[in-house]
Amino acid sequence: MVSKMQKSKIKKLTAALISTVMFVSTAMVSAVALEPYNSYIYSASGPVSSQDGYTVDKVVNGLDMGLEQLSDPSSPLFISENEPAVLNEPMDMFRSAKGEFYIVDNGNARVLKLDSDLKLLKCFKYFTGSNMSVTETDENGVETTRELNFLKNPRGVYVDTDDNIFIADYDNSRVIKCDQDGNILHEYTRPDSTMYTGQTFNPSKVICDNGGNLYVIVASVNTGACVFSPTGEFTGFFGANRVEVTFQLIVQRMWRNFYSDAQKAKLAKAAPVEYANFDIDSDGFIYTVTEVANVKTDAVKKMNAAGKNVWASLTDIYFGDQNQTYWSNGTTIQVRLTDVEVAEDGLIHVLDFTSGRVFQYDPDCNLLFIFGASRDNQQGAFSAPNAIESSGDYVYVLDGRKNDVTVFKKTVFGQCVHDAVELFNKGLYTEAIGPWEEVIKRDGNYNLAYEGIAKARYYQGDYEGAMEYAKIAFDAEIYDRAYKSYRDEYLRENFTMVVVIILLVIVLILVYARLKKKGIIKKGWFIRLFKKKKEGGAQ
Repeated sequence: MVSKMQKSKIKKLTAALISTVMFVSTAMVSAVALEPYNSYIYSASGPVSSQDGYTVDKVVNGLDMGLEQLSDPSSPLFISENEPAVLNEPMDMFRSAKGEFYIVDNGNARVLKLDSDLKLLKCFKYFTGSNMSVTETDENGVETTRELNFLKNPRGVYVDTDDNIFIADYDNSRVIKCDQDGNILHEYTRPDSTMYTGQTFNPSKVICDNGGNLYVIVASVNTGACVFSPTGEFTGFFGANRVEVTFQLIVQRMWRNFYSDAQKAKLAKAAPVEYANFDIDSDGFIYTVTEVANVKTDAVKKMNAAGKNVWASLTDIYFGDQNQTYWSNGTTIQVRLTDVEVAEDGLIHVLDFTSGRVFQYDPDCNLLFIFGASRDNQQGAFSAPNAIESSGDYVYVLDGRKNDVTVFKKTVFGQCVHDAVELFNKGLYTEAIGPWEEVIKRDGNYNLAYEGIAKARYYQGDYEGAMEYAKIAFDAEIYDRAYKSYRDEYLRENFTMVVVIILLVIVLILVYARLKKKGIIKKGWFIRLFKKKKEGGAQ
């Protein structure tokens, strides 16, 4: 029989065990929730684990931004008591030259202005000075007409160096140019031009170059971005994507000559795909990204002022994951590159909507880091990543479903890689070797470091060293160049010896031929000589 005291002890022990199990379980769940994303990089053999170039610094939501001020009557930022204090399906984000952030809060039909710490400075909800009007009917059926002073389904934002704000007001069929007080300076609407054949004008993204020319991505317009002059006139289209050459298109073109006019009319017309987003750097180059998963022709482009892709001749560059379609947790995933951003130092960030990953490249399109994820139980994971910006050591990603901004911070390893890349791209090859070696010490899988050292050794004239590192990196191009240079250098340094050997061989051949002709050397003499030596050795 178990005494009451023993029963009491058993109950206490059981309770303690249950509490311990619950605590451990909770800790494990928390650990999973706080588990960072798994970083990887591509080597010659495919994806391999890598050190983190960036880690999550913080996640900022509407409350962290101070959006409750918009509904606080005592705040100078007050709009109304019903103004939401949270983001609602934000669509775009832009960092101005002053380091301030602008977020298109689509679901709340407003644009938020934040400081460098993502704290609210201003909200652009209502505007003055519109030339467009809206007709409204009250409860008594009385119609009134007033200026169109509000946004409707805004999709994009850009701020020029003069602090003018450009907003792609999608459902109002216009792009607003306004000042910092919300006064409309100009409205860009559907072009009245024979060049523009679209029936609608629904702008989704907008940027402006240093000359004041405005570039607008318009839904359902696949002939390139619409361009407006500094005075607002429509001047044409900029840099349309090429038509992707598919097997279906090739077959269609082969058989087209045999079709009747009626059959030709029924054929699907091959057309380029419209842009998803774009950015512009300080030199005026425009970078575009196309979201459709199966379009590889112009996934990411860098275009000059003439609208020509300067990367068109580079056949070995690849943006996003190398496998455009892959499996993850039993689900088929297709790459959708949804935004591109060029940092002040020339680094290029490409955002994949599907996987939630950020791909960072140097100015020469070398892949540096992959970070971020799409699983909700990881730090740096996204549900609907819509926009990306950067500032110094930080990268910012806007999530349109989680309604927040994730801030990534560069790691020590990330700084090592950037130091090496910066030195190498400046032509300081010798100085770059030290940082590249430091990268390898921290991450032996980082293939670009071996390539960097191989190229540095090559430019130093150390061709043997270049071949050694190129072999590790599986870089056939630099290996072949180094081998050719090594061979040429060897021949130059040993020219006299090589000539002597060649002459000696020629002389021996001539002597042998003459002796054989005189019968001094008979056929098979070398074999007989070899046999005699062998028999003599056996004795």
